[in-house]
Order: sequence, then C-alpha cells, then structure tokens
Amino acid sequence: MKLFRIFALLWAANAANAQALLPDESLEAAQARLAAIEAPSADDRFALGAIEFLRGIEKSLQFRWQHNMAIKDFDIPVLRLPVPPNSDAAPFTPDLIVQLFETLRDDMAISQAALDSVGAAEVAIELDLNAVWFDINMNDSRDDGEGMVEFGITTMMSRRQAQEFLSQPQSEIPVRFDTADVAWLNAYTHLLSGLSELVIAFDPTEAIAKVLSSNQQMMDLMAGTRPANQYNMLGGSWVDRFAMVYGALNQQPIPANTRAAHSHFLEMIRQNKLFWAAVAVETDNQREWIPNASQTAALGFELPEGAAETWQAVLNDAEMLLKGELLVSFWRVEPVGGVNVNALFENPPVVDIVDWVQGAGLLPYIEHGPTVSDRNMRLFDRMFSGDALLFAVLFN
Repeated sequence: MKLFRIFALLWAANAANAQALLPDESLEAAQARLAAIEAPSADDRFALGAIEFLRGIEKSLQFRWQHNMAIKDFDIPVLRLPVPPNSDAAPFTPDLIVQLFETLRDDMAISQAALDSVGAAEVAIELDLNAVWFDINMNDSRDDGEGMVEFGITTMMSRRQAQEFLSQPQSEIPVRFDTADVAWLNAYTHLLSGLSELVIAFDPTEAIAKVLSSNQQMMDLMAGTRPANQYNMLGGSWVDRFAMVYGALNQQPIPANTRAAHSHFLEMIRQNKLFWAAVAVETDNQREWIPNASQTAALGFELPEGAAETWQAVLNDAEMLLKGELLVSFWRVEPVGGVNVNALFENPPVVDIVDWVQGAGLLPYIEHGPTVSDRNMRLFDRMFSGDALLFAVLFN
C-alpha cells in the first residue's frame, strides 16, 4: 500500500458518535483541564499523558515560530516540521537549538510520568484525529494548516497531493486508543527524549555561531557587490548546514547525555515490546490504532501477515546492538568483528568523519565478535513494498 493511498483512506475515514477528547479545545486548555482533576482515573491519566506529549510537540513548533526557525532539509524530528513565517519574530541566536531540545526532553519526561502512572490498569479513550490542532502562531485559534492531520499531510506529501486531499470535505477520524497504546505512546516519548539528549550532547551552539559569524563577515566584505557566480545561491545553504553539523559532531560530546540517550533508546524498545505483546492478545475490534491479525485499523490500512513478528525481530537486532551483544560491521575487520555501539554511548568519542571512515577514530570501539545482519530490516522493507519507512515511524 502506497503512502498516497494510506492518506486517502485516512482522510475518508468516518464513524458516527465518536467522543472527541478535544471538543473545540486547544491542547493547552485540555492539558490544564486534565491536570486539574483531583482524583484522575486511569483513562484520565492516559489522556493527560497523550495531551502532554502533543503539547510538547506544539511548544517546539511555537518556539520555532517565535524565532522564525524555519529550518529546511534537517531530517531531525521536530526540526524538520514546517512552521509559518513570523513577521515580528524575536532574534535567532545559536543557543536556541539546545534550548528547544532541552524543553522537548523535559516535556517528554512529564508525559512519561503521566503514562507510567497508568500502571497495569485497563484504559480506553477515543480521539478524533481531526480535532487535534497545534496553535503554532499562538493566537488561541485554529488557523489553516494547524490541524494535526492537515499538518501531517502537508509535511509528508508533495504540494500537489496535499492540495488534492485538503480540497476534500473533512470528516471525523475517530480512533480508540486502549491499554496497549499506553506503551506505544510511552515508547515514542523515549524516542524523542533520546534524540534530544543526543542533540544536547553534541551541543551545536558554537558551530552555528561560527558559520553565522563567518557568513556575516563575508557579506560585509562584499558590501553589496553582486557575486561573480551563483555557487552561493545554489549550494551555499547546503555547505552551511554541513559545516554546522560537522562542527557539532567534531567535538567531545557530553557523556552524561549520550548515556541518558542510550537508556531512553533501550526503554523505547522495552515499551515497544510491551505494546506488541498486549496487542497480540486483544480480542476486541474497536477502531484500532495498530491492529493485530484479527482486528481492523481505524485508518483503513492492512498489515501484511507476519508484520508484527518481523518488526519485533528488527527491534531485537536494535536492542542487541545497544547492549553490545551484536556489533556493527566495519569494512576493515569483516567478517571477524565490528564496532560496539554500547561502548560508543558509554564513552563517546569525537565524531571525525575522516578518522571514522579510515578506522583510527573507531579503533577503541572495534571488537572481535558477531555482527548484526540486515536480513530482518530487508524482510520488513520487502513486506511493505516501499512503505517500510512510513510503517517504521507508525510502529516506532
């Protein structure tokens, strides 16, 4: 099933009498309402954790809008999402990237606490996905492009495809999130927490400041003179992005943050395993988020036979890598050994691309032992006929 068809099914999905968790309510208002409940039920705690997760995403978008951080071509969660221009933005400073991810990490911790408090209780909440919106421009009203589904479509589709779908009448998209989905969402909070810790570990502030300062000095040198070529227009932004990323990586990372990221990634996998184990024994069939073999997905997609088992095999490979039980193959020591990922997180080195490709920079982490195979990932990719990345994001 292609991405285009999946969104077509999603946009056309409809069911009567769905009770929206967010009836004409912003995420901020919903968070305040749920947090004020004196004796919250398990459903209330799950709902609060879900809203706090979404609120964390919203706050990151608002922060970027406030500073006109419309960053392009950075394939990093949160940064890659589009934000509208702000004609009255506050100045951008190089330290804002770390601030953004520190806040996101803290917001994910708040969501995790609410989700952990659900414990083993049975829960079920219904959410109309079309009722969720991000108040990106902070004007307390839902504007065009701020609906979560609408936002997702414009983010993941071409402009032509997005315009085609958005021209169709909107309908409810009710999904029933239940006990298994608590672990699914918790896994996602740990994924974003881990990625945030890595950004903080490789603090890009100095690298960004260096690129911005050098660009300004060269612009001052030009003094308004027209460039002799178009290289800067065609490739200058790409070169700048590379210099920022390389500068951030080519420094000593902060071990406390890489170790925290490692813990989050392991917890993400643990929660994901809990999710799939819970899904496997479900006997109901009520607007499922991710179904088992005898259920139907609320969004209308169908999972190939064995999809859950194959994805869990991919997770097992990832877990063994993170624990150092399997190594990443390295070309100079194949087939007898590879790189210990667990050791990289525990005592992180400077990421020097030349030294890593040649091997000198990785030598302290290269060991004799079994290496991970790409067999399970290739099987998963073939199973979804080109949509493996989309379903990997969905499955987490």
